[in-house]
Amino acid sequence: MARFKYQVREDSGNIESGYVDATDVSQASRQLRDAGKTIVTIIQEGSDPEDIKTYYARKKKVKPDEVIYFANQLAVMVDTGVPITDALDSIAEQTGNPGFQVVVEDLSARVKGGEEFSSALGEYPRIFSKLFVSLMRASEISGTMGKMLQRMSEYMAQERETRKRVKGAMTYPICMLSFSVIVVIALLVFILPRFESIYSGKGAVLPMPTRILMGLSSGLVTYWPLIFGGVVAAVIGLYFYKCTPGGRIFFDGLRINLPVLGGMYRKAYLARSFRTMSTMVSTGVSMLDGLEITSEVAGNHYFSEIWKQLSERVTEGSTLADPLLESKFIPRTITQMISAGERTGKLAPVLDRVASFCEEDLKVVIKTVTNMIEPVMIIVMGVLIGGIAMALLLPIFSISKVVAR
Repeated sequence: MARFKYQVREDSGNIESGYVDATDVSQASRQLRDAGKTIVTIIQEGSDPEDIKTYYARKKKVKPDEVIYFANQLAVMVDTGVPITDALDSIAEQTGNPGFQVVVEDLSARVKGGEEFSSALGEYPRIFSKLFVSLMRASEISGTMGKMLQRMSEYMAQERETRKRVKGAMTYPICMLSFSVIVVIALLVFILPRFESIYSGKGAVLPMPTRILMGLSSGLVTYWPLIFGGVVAAVIGLYFYKCTPGGRIFFDGLRINLPVLGGMYRKAYLARSFRTMSTMVSTGVSMLDGLEITSEVAGNHYFSEIWKQLSERVTEGSTLADPLLESKFIPRTITQMISAGERTGKLAPVLDRVASFCEEDLKVVIKTVTNMIEPVMIIVMGVLIGGIAMALLLPIFSISKVVAR
C-alpha cells in the first residue's frame, strides 16, 4: 500500500487537503470519487506534485485509438446536453487505461476549477495535439464544441488509416529483406564452412565467385564479434544522428527521394497537410494559425518549410496559390484548385476536396507500390540466394579439375 496526498474542492469552493492509502493512484482516485469528492490533485507521498502530469505530458502512454474514442464519447455527451465536467467524469470511470484515467480526471478537475477546457488539454501536448487544442479553443469561442470534437475525431481516424496504409506498404519489403538477410547469414555461417572443408582438401584453384564467398564466410565466422559490435554501433549511431536536427533533415530528404517509395511518402505528407488545413479553415481557425499548425504536423522537414514560408508570404499579403505554385512538391493541379477557391470565396470546401483527392491518390500510389515491390523483392531474394548457390556449384561443374584428383 502507498500513501497519497490529495486536494479536493468542497461544495463551497474551498480546497481541502488530506491523505488516503491505496495500491495505486487509480484506486486512490476511485476512493475519493466514491466519497463524493471533487479531485483537484492527487500524488504519491514524497513525489513532485507535477510528476503525474509531467510523466504523461512527456511520455506518450496513450494510444491514438483511445484519444479518438475519447473525442467521440465527449462529442456525443456534449451534443446531448451533458455538462462537460460530468462527461469527463463519466469517461474517466469507463476508461480501461489507468494512465489515461489520471489524465481525464485531471482535465475534469481543471475545468471544475475554472480553467478552460482547451487550456487543460494543452497541459498534455504528447496526448492532445496542438490541432486538437486549437479546435477546442475555437469551439469555446463559437459554442460548437460537439461539432468540433466530432470533426477532430474524424480527422484522427483518417490520420490513423493513412498511417496504417503506409506502414502496411512498408511491412512486406521489410519482412522480405529481413528474411533474405537471415537466410544469407545462415548459409555463410553454417553451410559454406562444410563446403570449404571439402574443397580445401583438393588443392585446386577454385573459381573467383566461390573464393569470394568462402572468404566472406570465413571472415564472418572468425570475426563475428567485431562485425556484430560494428553493426550495433552503427545502428545506435544512426539512431542518435536521426535525433539531431541535421539527422532529421537528412532522413526526411532521403525518405521523400527514395526510388519507388519516395512518391508514396510525398503523397502521404501532402494528404496530411491538406487535411489539417481543411480542418482548420472549415472550423473557423484563422489562416495564419492554420498554416502554423499545419507546418508543425506535416511530418517532414521539407513540407514543414513549405507551410512556414507560405505563412510568411500570406502575412505579406500573398495568396495561398502563388507560393504553392513555386514548390516542386505541390502538384500544379492542386494549386489551380486552391487558386479557384480563393477567387470564388469557397476556400474551405475546395481544401476539403483537395484533401480527399490527395487521400484517394495516396491509396492508389500505395496499391501501385505494393504491387511493384513484390516482384522486386522476389528478384532480390533470387539473386542473393541463387548467387550463393551458383558460387557453391561452380567447382562441381568443373569436377574433373577439382574433385576428381
